[in-house]
Amino acid sequence: MNSTLTMKALTFKRYSKSPEIGFSDISRPTPKADELLVKVHAAGLNPIDNMIPTGMFKPVLHFQLPATLGSDLAGVVVEVGSRVTRFKPGDAVFASIFDLGTGSLAEFAVVPESAAALKPANLDFVQAHPFRWSGLPPGKR
Repeated sequence: MNSTLTMKALTFKRYSKSPEIGFSDISRPTPKADELLVKVHAAGLNPIDNMIPTGMFKPVLHFQLPATLGSDLAGVVVEVGSRVTRFKPGDAVFASIFDLGTGSLAEFAVVPESAAALKPANLDFVQAHPFRWSGLPPGKR
């Protein structure tokens, strides 16, 4: 595999009590016009992330299988879509991408510009990644 076009990710392959969770080589995502491509330096797995592969939330959360797990991340922007105005490659950011049909437990993740924020300079990536916000609703993060 060409390492520039693929990446490692923690994925699940089906909805069930045995969802076949494991590391996979998958295609590296390409950001849409309003998205960032972020090289992930820290990611979180929340309790709800563990329940998603069971299918419990399948009626409201839509993932294309195999799907990447994880909701929260901190990392560095490597590419921006054509309509992104607040970020540029090299910016350190953090985001919560819960319920967006994509995951954070991977080498790279796509993040809507509206879901990202600049990482405070006085925090490292682990401190900045939003796992501590997992109990807050999106508008309060």
